[in-house]
Amino acid sequence: MPLDRQPPPIADSIATHVGLTPMVRLSPHNQVQLLAKLELANPTGSHKDRVAHKIVKDLAKIDTLIIPTSGNLGIAVAAAAAKTHRVIVVVPEKTSIDRIQMLKALGAEIMRSPTEARPDAPESAFSVATKLKEQLPNSRVIEETKLEGIYYDELAEEIMQQTQMRLDHLFVGVESGLMITQLATALKAKIPELQVFGVDPTDSVLAAGSIEHGRTDWKIEDLGSNFVPKSLDRSKVDGWFKVSDKDAFSTARRLIRGDGIFCGPSSGAVVAAAIQHATTLSQHTTHEYRSVVILNDTAKNYGSTLLNDDWLLENNLADDVMTQELEFLSTDRYRAASVEDLQLPAAVTIPPTATVSYALDLMLEREFSQLPVIRTDNKKLVGYVSLTTLQERLDQGVIQPKTAVQDCMFTFKKATGTLKYQLITPDTSLADLAKFFEKNSFAMVTDVNRKWCLGVATKYDLLSFLHRRQFL
Repeated sequence: MPLDRQPPPIADSIATHVGLTPMVRLSPHNQVQLLAKLELANPTGSHKDRVAHKIVKDLAKIDTLIIPTSGNLGIAVAAAAAKTHRVIVVVPEKTSIDRIQMLKALGAEIMRSPTEARPDAPESAFSVATKLKEQLPNSRVIEETKLEGIYYDELAEEIMQQTQMRLDHLFVGVESGLMITQLATALKAKIPELQVFGVDPTDSVLAAGSIEHGRTDWKIEDLGSNFVPKSLDRSKVDGWFKVSDKDAFSTARRLIRGDGIFCGPSSGAVVAAAIQHATTLSQHTTHEYRSVVILNDTAKNYGSTLLNDDWLLENNLADDVMTQELEFLSTDRYRAASVEDLQLPAAVTIPPTATVSYALDLMLEREFSQLPVIRTDNKKLVGYVSLTTLQERLDQGVIQPKTAVQDCMFTFKKATGTLKYQLITPDTSLADLAKFFEKNSFAMVTDVNRKWCLGVATKYDLLSFLHRRQFL
């Protein structure tokens, strides 16, 4: 089948695919056309790749790169320097475990600093990085707020070409101020009437421009600061929007579910600001406003936070609409129903002495994927056999048709004093069963003492129940 467009050519390095990121239309708001520049499509999932690859190229003769960072710049540098440099990152304590794991996978060495530390404090990320440089020969500290050079002119050029110079507003999340300053400078030189807006967390000091140190306990990563960095030229910024953690996380989740755009919380904050701005524009005009939003981070680095429903609810980061949606999906649609309401048929079981061939014949005849294994003397559940596993082991010659299932079944045994088997009874709520199915394909339903196997439940049974109740 012929392609309707040409794929990229084979590249010698992932650096070839930094930049030239796509731009897509989001749902319009108040008749304002929102265009999303997907910087999350860069190799490590953020706009920091544009900075990192230039830095690594410029510092080719340096042995060790030390980066005080909130996360994304460290990831980008570690990826760009994977084969050439030793990389040490100093990250605040609030950095998500997902990003820490990413840094470890890239081979970076990690040090932590207190989130609330002021830049000039001896325990701050900047101070720790400076001390490391003094101890390590041929090393260099990469501090984004002190970078000299043009890093975002290519991004500006891409925006101008993709919009054909027709844009009214640009929304940029601000941390170091480097990107918004350079984008505003480059774009306003060609589009003087363009308005550039900075997006800042509620407790950050960037919007106010205060030299006083602010709070640092906001949840949005890669956005905001507790001091105003020199790399931010506030004269280039036409206005500011303060965005709460709740609006940032909720908007990001809506973009994931509604638009299929796998963005992170700071991207959610930027879109939330653009939507807020759109509501202030007059509709008594024939001009169709166009706003470009820079989506600068990927949700892949927030598996334990943004993508975790329980974490969002526990931290009060879901707005009223999202809270209702999440509570409906996890609890409300089951209306206090339990496993008993599934009306499961009586369990079909086999003894441990049954042969593999008998188990396979029974499962194929009944169209079962699993069979509980029950002891003949006391009828207690001791394990189960799987159709797929038995067939694979037969094909490999590991077992024979006459092999007893007790020699190849999955058993429920104790591990460090805790049962691996999770108890599912007729009284187990369907909400809890749904959570069980997030990690398991089926459930053995027993009495509270696990003496009798009463049935086998699957996700299909749960979906059938919801269909009968018209909750799907």
